[in-house]
Amino acid sequence: MVRNSLRCALMLAMLSVAHLDVARAQVIAPADVHREAVDVSQYPWSSIGKLYNETGGGCTAVIIGRDKVLTAAHCVFNFRSRQYIQAQFLHFLAGYRSGQYKVHARVVSYEIGAGFDPLRYDVTNSADWAVLTLTEALPADIEPLALSQRALPDGTKAVIAGYPQDRAFAMTADGDCELRQQVDGGGLFLHTCRGIRGYSGAPILVSAGGKIEIAGIHIAAFESGGTQKMVAVPARTVQQALKADDPATDVLFVRNNVAGNDIAPRAFI
Repeated sequence: MVRNSLRCALMLAMLSVAHLDVARAQVIAPADVHREAVDVSQYPWSSIGKLYNETGGGCTAVIIGRDKVLTAAHCVFNFRSRQYIQAQFLHFLAGYRSGQYKVHARVVSYEIGAGFDPLRYDVTNSADWAVLTLTEALPADIEPLALSQRALPDGTKAVIAGYPQDRAFAMTADGDCELRQQVDGGGLFLHTCRGIRGYSGAPILVSAGGKIEIAGIHIAAFESGGTQKMVAVPARTVQQALKADDPATDVLFVRNNVAGNDIAPRAFI
């Protein structure tokens, strides 16, 4: 693949954050000029990882605490068996690339957004997020990313990073994207990032006063008017629920006891 000597200058210009600098990126393909490989050892990419499950599926997840990661709730549901995946079958890999990783963390438990129901996804998708608790704390040199508490305006420059299904062994980022309008009464927002398969749970990053924040997590895409729309759950949804549950903690635990719902499989990304 061809070396990109601009060192992801597009992403840097958009976010105006010095420590978003990355190693020389590689162009994925002419049709994918907005998706570039990133150095998973460098912040903020080091705070994003691959979520595997032993049923064969994979998503993206982002570190939000020393032993907590955030992803999409549908990533912990097995649509073949129509059951939620047991926590011990989930694996979080930080610094993952081409079969190598810095940390392999097991999951001891997880909590999903209150009211999320795969059977009624169209009306509960604003709760399509999950906080996973790891069996042990991550290394101190891995910095968690903060959840934005702001309602960000249409046109805010953003970056998404995750593990696409077509390049499942290498994190890629799209730095040529923006946030779009809020929908569902603010429970969701649209964005223009390339959220392809495998990017479910991927953080959408923005610059805030020289720092990087999570604006939301990518959950799905749909067709409307002949164009593809990308959908995300706002980070403030997670943060507000966290504050309502326990104002003293930085991680959300929404008590939502879920059983294995018998539902028809659906296609998510």
